[in-house]
Amino acid sequence: MLQKIKVLFFLALLAFYSFSQGSKVNIDSLIATIKKYSIENPEVSAISCNRLFLQVKQNPSDSLRALYHLAMSEYKSGLGLTGDALGHVDSAISIAQSKRTQSLYVEALLKKSALLQRSGNYSEAIKVNEKARLIALKGKNTRLLIQSLLLRGDIYKEIGQYNDALSKKGEALAIAKKIGVGIAECHQSIGSTHWSFGNYQEALKSYFEGLIAAEKDNDTLRIIQLLKNIGLTYRETGNFDKSTSHLSKALQVAEKNQLNDELADIFNIIGGVYLKFSQPAKAIEYYKQSLNIRETLGYKQSSINTLNNLAKAYLLLKNSSESITSLNKALELSKEIGDPLTEANIHNELGNTYLSIENYPEALRRYLLALKIRQSYGKDEDIARTMVNIALVYRRLGLFRNAQKYMSEAKGLVENLDAKPDLKIYIYQNMGNVYYDQKQYTDAINAYQKALELSEKKGDDLQVTRVLRNIAQTYLDLNKPSKARNTITQAIKIALRSNQNQILADLYNTLGNIERQDNNFDLALTHYNTAKEKYKQNLNADGEALCLRKIGEIYSLQGRYKDAKVNINQSIRIGKSVGNPYLVLLGTQALSDVEKAQGKFENALTLYQKYVYLKDSIEDAKRSEANIDAHINLELDKTKTEIKLIEAEVEALRTKVELDRERINKQKAQRNLLVTAVIFLLFIALGSFYLFNQKKNLARLQREKYEEEERINQKLKQYQAELEQNIKTKDKLFSIVAHDLRSPFTALVGLSEILATKADELSPSEVKEFSNHIHQSASNVLALTENLLSWARSQTGKLALNPAYINICKLISRAVEVASLPAGEKEIKIEIICNETVTAFADYDTLLTIIRNLLSNAIKFTPGGGKISLKASSDNQKVTIQVTDTGVGIAPENLSNLFRLDGFTTKGTNSESGTGLGLMLCKEFAEANGGTISVSSTLGKGTTFTITLPAKNVMYDQETCKV
Repeated sequence: MLQKIKVLFFLALLAFYSFSQGSKVNIDSLIATIKKYSIENPEVSAISCNRLFLQVKQNPSDSLRALYHLAMSEYKSGLGLTGDALGHVDSAISIAQSKRTQSLYVEALLKKSALLQRSGNYSEAIKVNEKARLIALKGKNTRLLIQSLLLRGDIYKEIGQYNDALSKKGEALAIAKKIGVGIAECHQSIGSTHWSFGNYQEALKSYFEGLIAAEKDNDTLRIIQLLKNIGLTYRETGNFDKSTSHLSKALQVAEKNQLNDELADIFNIIGGVYLKFSQPAKAIEYYKQSLNIRETLGYKQSSINTLNNLAKAYLLLKNSSESITSLNKALELSKEIGDPLTEANIHNELGNTYLSIENYPEALRRYLLALKIRQSYGKDEDIARTMVNIALVYRRLGLFRNAQKYMSEAKGLVENLDAKPDLKIYIYQNMGNVYYDQKQYTDAINAYQKALELSEKKGDDLQVTRVLRNIAQTYLDLNKPSKARNTITQAIKIALRSNQNQILADLYNTLGNIERQDNNFDLALTHYNTAKEKYKQNLNADGEALCLRKIGEIYSLQGRYKDAKVNINQSIRIGKSVGNPYLVLLGTQALSDVEKAQGKFENALTLYQKYVYLKDSIEDAKRSEANIDAHINLELDKTKTEIKLIEAEVEALRTKVELDRERINKQKAQRNLLVTAVIFLLFIALGSFYLFNQKKNLARLQREKYEEEERINQKLKQYQAELEQNIKTKDKLFSIVAHDLRSPFTALVGLSEILATKADELSPSEVKEFSNHIHQSASNVLALTENLLSWARSQTGKLALNPAYINICKLISRAVEVASLPAGEKEIKIEIICNETVTAFADYDTLLTIIRNLLSNAIKFTPGGGKISLKASSDNQKVTIQVTDTGVGIAPENLSNLFRLDGFTTKGTNSESGTGLGLMLCKEFAEANGGTISVSSTLGKGTTFTITLPAKNVMYDQETCKV
């Protein structure tokens, strides 16, 4: 107790000291800190918000209160809580409507417009922005007028309205030139618009003009930003030297002015340049330098960004473990800052990583975790992107029906939204790819055309060339080289105009393929050589090797075998150096073909054997145990059901998160009221205590979230166990098709061939014997085929039941008619014990199938001279049908396995074969009719199968005529 009193006394003294110093706190400095750390480290931003709140309490002026709410909106926005941020902005707008705080009023409106833009509500963002522009124009506040126009341009840029974006930013530049302020900022903003739409030459022009203006104003930060922009633009145009040169200049300026945060950003960008030019090891060096600085500065969000980039670099080096480690570290940081959307993004990146290493179950799990968070906090566009990722998993597995379903759902989410065109383009592109994989080329072209229309409307030349290449490749596969040539030529013209050096190599490679297919070998050589040189300029060794092999193949077709070997060997050498086994494999096959064309068959055979060995090695690697498990776990259609179950849980969790959020907000409001009522001197101490509790609540929420994830993991394990059982069923079914269905067909073919070729040599008794065998084999095939088709219909949900009132005795008699022939051959007596009034409410066809299968089994396992009884009875509630034989019986340990496809089968008394499918079908059909099936047996004495069915329709009673 004494210790607690001492602690409280110390806190009171600390509070008093802090309060006495509070008035000395620089408001601008606090707001700058809040903006700086709202995204990077929300904890630091929260502390500054609390200090600003104390200033408001000390001096509750309108301007200070408005500033406080704007600062809180920055803090909430940094956490991804856009709704909370908008609430604080609305409070600032309400406070700052007087003429004395008109500037704050416009700033608050611009902040609201930016938040609406971030949330995807573009039409409302434009309305609020226009209101801010008119007020700034009326008040002759040129600085805010320029800001409103630039922001409007950014909104238009995001929704793909290129010309409108440039128009608004052009207006801003004209005003800036008049007053001589903000010129560099306007040029930079215009450059970013050109860059977003792939117009890199125009972007460079604007950036350089902005750089001149920034240097004239001696604006160090703007100079660094523009040099970074120029470096990034040269990166996109494939000019490595100019990109690194301008980034090095930016690095020098940042070092000279000791701007560590800018240094970290430049190192990160340089890493991206090396990554773009296929130098992941060098990229990792720069990423690590960036990460060290950002961790020292406490920049958690930027550190997450660099860790994501590191993960991509490690993945290019085929070091998946380091890639996953980096992403897991980023995940921990995202939990520390309490940003759920960042956490979702990292789960998505982990999904991409696991997808690239073919760990499909884990990839799917990560995408679902991302979906769960995005459904609670994100936008429909984010949810749509996650659905596309799930579709990509299915596409990779070849489950195209599932892939198309998810693509359609994603398209449905954004179709009527004021969504970014990039997302719609992305969806249509991937829809086209799914159709292309299934060789549905017409549908693929239609989807690509929609992507092309959106890309052209947006004015994105880079995206246009990519879509045109896909369309050209599809026409090529349709064997329409003329259309393919026209399309790819159009793409090349656009790429040359926009200086798209990276994609030009791919376009010329595709054009070479077109001319090769059209037997224009000289033209094909020209295009392959052009593509090879461009791949070489872009440091794309894989592409260079690909073209070298194709050049060699054409030389071989032209009889230039020496030149062919030189090019193909060079392709193989590059393949070995970059660790690409497919280049080595295809190059070896091409060399074998060259030797064969020269008549050097021994050399050709040796190379072909080497090709087979390499191919087997690659396939063995693909068939590693982990990959087999990964494929099997998702190959069954039942996986779709599992995903739907988890998605249903995601919907339930979203409601829970909303309730938790309301409860936490209520607790915070109560706590703030209590703090205000207790004592003013303890404001800072209680503020610290408030932050501690906030962090504690965040930790509790995280813990609850982890527990939910653990429950989901347990369900996934349960589903895995069910899948393993289904896999056994699938394997058994394959064995039926491969063996049991094949064997009678083999007998049919062999016996009918003897009859066809040696009919004149056979005696009448031999012809009769062969005919009997053929009849028996055909009957077996028919019975098995009918069972297989019935089972398939039941599994795919296409089995249509038409329940009605059935006279059981007549149905049994019909089944016995069919079975009497094989029963007569074994001199087995069939007895029917049935009252003519017994009726059941069931589907006639499936019930007849059950009785036929049970009769067939009874005949099969009953020795000659035996007896089979069919008995039917009713008690007005249910009908009981029993099929009893005097056969060999079933051992007790085998009874539980009878109704499973992976159970056991035995030969009949006359060596009749069986599959086990019939009994499993009986069980499924009985249960589908609302009934049951059971078995009892005594080894050596016989077996009884008992079927129970409803005697009347439980939904409609004929006697009362009531539902």
